[in-house]
Amino acid sequence: MVWGVCVSLLWPVISVRPAGAGVPGSAGENAVFVPGEVLIGWRPGAAGLPALASTERLDEDRESRAWQQMAEIVAARTGLAVLDAHPAHGAARLAAPVGQEVAEIRRLAALPWVTYAEPNYLVQVVYPQASDTTLEQAPHARTLAVEGVAGYPNDPFIGDQWNIRRIGAPAAWDVTTGSYSFVVALIDSGIDRSHPEFANRLLPGWDYVNSDNDPTDDFGHGTHVAGILAAGANNGFGVAGLAATVKLLPLKVLDASGSGTYENIATAIERAADSSAQVINLSLGGFSSSSRLQTAVNYALARNVLIVAAVGNCAQGSWQCNYQTNPNYYPAAYGGVLTVAATDHYDNWANYSGYKSYVQLAAPGGVSSDQIWSTTPHGYGFEYGTSMATPLVSAAAALVWTLIPAATYTQVADILKNTADKIGSDPYPTGRNDYFGYGRLNVAKAVRWAYPPSLAPVAGVQSFTLGGPVQQQSVRLKLTNPSDQAVWWQATVTQGGHWLTVIPTSDATNFSTPGTLTLRAGPTALSPGVYTGTVQVQSLYPQVGGFTIPVRLQITNTMRQTFVPFIAKESTRVAWIDPLLDGQPLNLENDSARQLLLPFPFRFYDRTYATIRASDNGLVFFDTPAAGAKYNQNSCLPTATTPNNAIYALWQDWNPNLGGQVYLHQPDPDRYVITWYQMRRFAGDPPHTFQLVMQSDGRLLLQYLTLTSPVPGTVGIEYFDGTVATQVVCNGAGRAIADGDALYLRPVVPW
Repeated sequence: MVWGVCVSLLWPVISVRPAGAGVPGSAGENAVFVPGEVLIGWRPGAAGLPALASTERLDEDRESRAWQQMAEIVAARTGLAVLDAHPAHGAARLAAPVGQEVAEIRRLAALPWVTYAEPNYLVQVVYPQASDTTLEQAPHARTLAVEGVAGYPNDPFIGDQWNIRRIGAPAAWDVTTGSYSFVVALIDSGIDRSHPEFANRLLPGWDYVNSDNDPTDDFGHGTHVAGILAAGANNGFGVAGLAATVKLLPLKVLDASGSGTYENIATAIERAADSSAQVINLSLGGFSSSSRLQTAVNYALARNVLIVAAVGNCAQGSWQCNYQTNPNYYPAAYGGVLTVAATDHYDNWANYSGYKSYVQLAAPGGVSSDQIWSTTPHGYGFEYGTSMATPLVSAAAALVWTLIPAATYTQVADILKNTADKIGSDPYPTGRNDYFGYGRLNVAKAVRWAYPPSLAPVAGVQSFTLGGPVQQQSVRLKLTNPSDQAVWWQATVTQGGHWLTVIPTSDATNFSTPGTLTLRAGPTALSPGVYTGTVQVQSLYPQVGGFTIPVRLQITNTMRQTFVPFIAKESTRVAWIDPLLDGQPLNLENDSARQLLLPFPFRFYDRTYATIRASDNGLVFFDTPAAGAKYNQNSCLPTATTPNNAIYALWQDWNPNLGGQVYLHQPDPDRYVITWYQMRRFAGDPPHTFQLVMQSDGRLLLQYLTLTSPVPGTVGIEYFDGTVATQVVCNGAGRAIADGDALYLRPVVPW
């Protein structure tokens, strides 16, 4: 009895059933193949076999005389009928007597012109468990379009797509949404061609199951994957795909029951490479290595096509996984393939996701209780698995490649790997580990790195006025670069050098860390009048040009020195509410938190709360703390690291045992105040006093009475899942906060 191998659709997965005798190239004794078929390969042009040129056709021209002659020669030399052949790729599918497949494979492999002979492995999708019945509708879905804001499209389900927020999609969309000329091949169960999310962006595809040009999805998996990758964005309905403007080439290799063959998958890979595809998405995989499949992968890689494949869902093992724990998956296991593992909502490893030495990246794939919302035939629905993680990486590759169209597939893959976030507690001893590869995909960082570096000119004339007591003036200019690739620059005074100086004369700038150039006028003995100067800013490496800064200096006989107060949007001066008058001391222990009942319902982002927890470490949060959590190590925002769902008045490892106190105060019905009074981090640390004022209208007022400069911690607010945040400052980087400052924050979702 012959049993089948499996390619898994993740989740669903392809199961493997117990098999008979071992098969060349198979996964031990559990290799499933199509009865009555074998595959062979040869070097095109070898042994007198004519070499036919590849074409951009998605199917074979079996009516041509050249194809028929090739089939006749192969049949004569093998003694078997040719069911199909791909002369340009040196491959054929032959008919063999049922039950004699293994014997025929051994005979064919001995022929001198044959490079491989193997079964046509069979794939079959199996759902190991039902999807959660509680997730039939998107939990926070809006039925009406909302007005889009910067970085967020107006698709009503955007708030439910935590997976794209986790990888920084909104910030990436500020840079690029892809290109209508870029093509991603989707090798799967086809696609719902009538779904409005893909309107005008589907290329004519092919159905290798039924040998026709209608790759309609009658199983559902391919459409779900496609929505994650490239659903339309800012169209006022549904979801948003990560690469919302790219074109999709749908190649159907799985039928209505989720069944398919290695031969069809390999053919689809070759045809995608021969056509216009630059990225191939394979949210599927099998347990058996195959020469036919590997040859197809190598063919695509040689044509500078990036192949992105799922690592599989068999980390825990089961009968669906061929009774193997963490088996190899193909084509993910082949060299050159960008292999993807899955994470959950909070950057934890998804415990079904394969952990292998060839994992290159991780991306959100969800778990059974927190799945991924995307397109389905005629609608939308939930799935989870490495199948859902893989299209995020394919889409990210498309965005990166759009910015650097001359790049190789390895350069694109390297950018994605080098900009990934190192998540989890497992070390990355060589820059990677088997669970997350080089880290969890961060598409925002990837596109910022790919963006061509440049120096943005400083606009306008820089003016100075000197005279009387004012003998020197300075102005600080920001030198910006839209790329995270640094530009090293040099500044030179080319006119006015006897009264104008620049500090520094050279430095570097990138998007994350803009450069600063100070122009200083004076002191000088110039006579009253108007003088002009020039500063030339030139890139050193890479050489991306430069610009000139015109400078104007006016010298007067007399001048009064005046000071203009600094005014910032949403900032004010402190109106301190003294907690010592009638505030209630909370007497918190070091690294502890206390639950408090709010005097009014408080809306934080899109949820309303009746209680909060105040921590001695300068924050309040709305969720139940994790067991043993101290929250004494601040981090920058946003982050999946708990606590999340928090207001960080000044998050730091404060120790109230060094003389500090946390007070609760309600001066009136509409304000609720928590004050951290004379808090210190260590003995000898200056006291820090600051407070949070929660207002019944939903605004937050943060007030700072005494601080150390720079501010030693994190100030901001963060959404419940750590995918959205407003960060004011983190460990000194960001907006400067000083004694007497106050600022308002309003926690609202950006969609």
